[in-house]
Amino acid sequence: MSNRDRILELSLRLMNEEGAGAAGTTRIAAELGISPGNLYYHFRNREEIVRVLFEALETEFRAVLVEDVGPPISAARFATFYRRSFDLAWRYRFFFGGLLGLLRRDEVLAARYRALQDWALLELERIARQLVSDGNMIRPRGRDGLRSVALSTWLIWTNWVRHLQISGKQPIEPADMMAGIDQLFDVLAPYLDRDFEKAARRALARDRPR
Repeated sequence: MSNRDRILELSLRLMNEEGAGAAGTTRIAAELGISPGNLYYHFRNREEIVRVLFEALETEFRAVLVEDVGPPISAARFATFYRRSFDLAWRYRFFFGGLLGLLRRDEVLAARYRALQDWALLELERIARQLVSDGNMIRPRGRDGLRSVALSTWLIWTNWVRHLQISGKQPIEPADMMAGIDQLFDVLAPYLDRDFEKAARRALARDRPR
């Protein structure tokens, strides 16, 4: 493994375990047994490390959103999309736990995050529209009903880690993320076809950590 990859791997582990502010460049270099100059050859500062980690998160999330929810959307694929999304939130939990602080410190990162959010809301709205077209979801009332469903989905996903932190859950485990999926399904349940919802929940149950 290259030093660059080792830096990213250690940074992700430290920030996931101790919070977004844990991975200072001096500490990372010391724990890896490399000189600060070697680290700065790859990354000028901690913000650049966070940006690269966010790029990995973004790439994976965009792939999940495109690959898992192609039309028509089966109950199993619908469940898999949310499971993989929350697995991703757990793997990069430092980012969601420290989201506001990270974005305030780095305007470049903030712009990239806003772009991802804008794209994701359009895609989530597309998914809701497809479910309506498939007959597995009723159209929410109001002119912007589908957009509202998309926004609720995004807000639960991006804020679930912080909810767990505020609730005092430490450490956060994969099973805690499954509770987030349950919460999201509870919000969507009034709109989903009953049989479709049951089939999706059964698919989720098969994937729960034992």
